[in-house]
Amino acid sequence: MSAVACFYLVADPRLPELIAAAAPASAGWFRSARDTFPEVLRGAGRELEPFTAGSGWVFNTLDLYLEDRHGFMLGRFGDATSSDRLSKARGSYWLALPPAAAADLLRALERIDLTLSDLVAFITSEHGPDDAAEEATAVEAAMAALKAWLVQVSPGEIGLLSVG
Repeated sequence: MSAVACFYLVADPRLPELIAAAAPASAGWFRSARDTFPEVLRGAGRELEPFTAGSGWVFNTLDLYLEDRHGFMLGRFGDATSSDRLSKARGSYWLALPPAAAADLLRALERIDLTLSDLVAFITSEHGPDDAAEEATAVEAAMAALKAWLVQVSPGEIGLLSVG
């Protein structure tokens, strides 16, 4: 099963509205819940170039690699309360990154010398050798995409990473 990874820039004052809209509202008997989240998200900000170099799940592999090899995970940098509320309401992974957090994460990622051989070794240890080189290439692309997204988070905005 595949997943999509996207990154959004949302106006900071609109984040509470976005979180409120994250859980679809019940509609009552014989009517389905009304989900206004996609509309609110489009109105509150903009989506950056989506990740297309593989399944969004490679961001999970990147996160595990960062923890194993570098001692941190992406979630350490985000706004935990907003991230958790969005993730629970949407049933997928969301990471809310205010500008300072995005800058801190970008600095941490820029210090990493990501090598294909180390990625392949890590992925092989986690998932076995099948398709390890292909997945490592996708993880490299995920790292590059994340850096490109993070650099665009500016004051007055929140960066939102969505994987699901």
